[in-house]
This record gives sequence, structure tokens and C-alpha cells, in this order.
Amino acid sequence: MSASTAGASLLEVRLPDAVLSDLSQVEERLRVEIASDVRRIQTVGSHVLQAGGKRLRPAITCLAARCLRPDRLGPRLWAISAALELVHMATLVHDDVVDHTATRRGQPTANRLYGNGVAVLTGDYLLARAMRMLSDDGDLNVIRAIAEVTIDMSEGEVMGLLALNDATLSEERYYEILRKKTAVFIAACARCGAIVGEATPDQERSLADFGLSLGTAFQVTDDLLDYVGDPTVTGKPLGSDLREGRVTLPFLMAMAAASPAERRLLEQALGQPELSDLRFAAIVEVLDRTGAIAASRCAAERLARQACEALQSLPDSEARDSAQALAEYAARRER
Repeated sequence: MSASTAGASLLEVRLPDAVLSDLSQVEERLRVEIASDVRRIQTVGSHVLQAGGKRLRPAITCLAARCLRPDRLGPRLWAISAALELVHMATLVHDDVVDHTATRRGQPTANRLYGNGVAVLTGDYLLARAMRMLSDDGDLNVIRAIAEVTIDMSEGEVMGLLALNDATLSEERYYEILRKKTAVFIAACARCGAIVGEATPDQERSLADFGLSLGTAFQVTDDLLDYVGDPTVTGKPLGSDLREGRVTLPFLMAMAAASPAERRLLEQALGQPELSDLRFAAIVEVLDRTGAIAASRCAAERLARQACEALQSLPDSEARDSAQALAEYAARRER
């Protein structure tokens, strides 16, 4: 990945040249690590890699490290960052199988092209390659952080499945699922970057707090864009979460403020794969009337401010400025 591609993948946030260079090295390492003597595994791994994505997790790892050490960083940072992205790739492959997802970012998923069995096993392969990279590094603090986050993500996925079509889901439970499924991984990336950057215990906690708030803000915005985003920009059809029975923050906030008739409309739409565009537009009108859209945006902005506040104890640097800009962008992005 070129520096310009790395910058584009992080969606309009200017990254320091050192981090752009890091991401280019991470991308090359990923290409090496997906190699396999089994041609189909190589093909599926290449498909997942080439599908792209924001490369948010390695970028956060590199930013966190360079908040503390602007120089004297190299292959170790790239290897750990690549391992974290491999874990992410593996979870995406597995999630697509569980959710029966046919497209991601406008491209067919691995399970659609190659079948569930091959997709699951390739996801296992990617996860195993990541674990080998981390064991080669040998830092037990890094290994423990990734092991713990993998446990959390597995628990979060099951919790999410159990919460499908549950219109009575509480906001507290929603945030707990979000934390386990998404935010703890972003926090772990920041923590691993801090470890590579030789952080003090307080600095490591600050960067982990930054990652947790940032990851939560990103997901809240994702949930909002499912209702009000532009599919040509997001690469995801509007209403996917609603049709699949996923109860997200805008839905919860609307349910809390809606009239009885509006609540019935929301409940009837939840988990309806054949929900028409006209009925979906009516749901969005309810979210707008009840203030759920504005309130969800405010929640994302509050989380972004928390992420920025967590950075204030760190030394002034270009990397810290970029991390703050990324947090601010998480709440206002359109894709």
C-alpha cells in the first residue's frame, strides 16, 4: 500500500509521514503472511486482503507508538501491527459466515465466493498466522492483550446474536455488546502500540482509554450511518442492521421517545429482511421526529471528546495531533 493509499484508507485524516511509511511496511508484511502452499487458502486470503478497508487497527497501533517514540521504531512495530490486522481480517471472515453476509464494501464476501467451510478455515488460518507472529515477538504483555481481546470479541458476538430482534434491549446492554465486539479491540491496538513505544503505565492506560472511546465512537457512527448514510459512500445498503434484527443506538433511542403507535411500527420493522424502502423511510422519519438521530450523533461526539481528553497527558507530537483528529473524525464521518 502506498502512502497515499494509506491516507485514503483512513478517510481524510492526515497521518504523519512516519505512520504512512509504517502502514506501507505493514501492508507488505500482510502480503507475506497470507501466503500458503494450499492455493485456495492463498486465494481467499488475497481476496480478503485486497478488499481493503480502513486499516484502522494498524494505524492506531502505529500512531500510539509514535505518540511516544517518533523515531527508533521499525520491524517490531510493523509485525505487531500486521498481526493485529490479521486478527481483524479473521474475525471479519467469521462474522460474514455467521451473519450470512454476501457483500462487504461493495465486494462479494469470501463465504459467498468460496463457501462457508473454506471461509471459516481460512479465517482460522489467518488467526493462526497472527498468533505465530505474536509468539515470535515473544512479549507476553502483547500476547495477553490480544488473547484477552479475542475472548471478549467472541463473547460479544454471541451476546449480539442473542440480542437479535430484541426490541427491549437496554442501552446499557447495547454498549456492553459494542464494547466487547468492537471497542476493546481498538483499545488493544492502542495498548500494543504503547507497549512498543515503551510507555509508562500511565501512558499505556491513557492510550488504551483513547482506543476504547475511539472504537465506541466509530461503532456508534456506523450504527447511525445504517439509517442516514449514503450507500454509494459507505458501501453498505441502508437499513441492513434493522432488516437483520440488530438493535442499535438510534433504534433504542427512538423506542424510548416514540409514541405507542411509533413503537409498534419500529417493532414490526425489526428483523424483516423484505422491509420495503418506503417502510424504511417511515422508520427514519420516526427516528428523526423522536430526536434519535441527533441524540446518536451527540453520543458519538461525546465519545470522541473522551478519546481526545485521554490524549492530553501525552507529549505534544504530530502523531498525537493526528490521533486527536481521528477521534474527532470518528463522530462526523460519512463513511
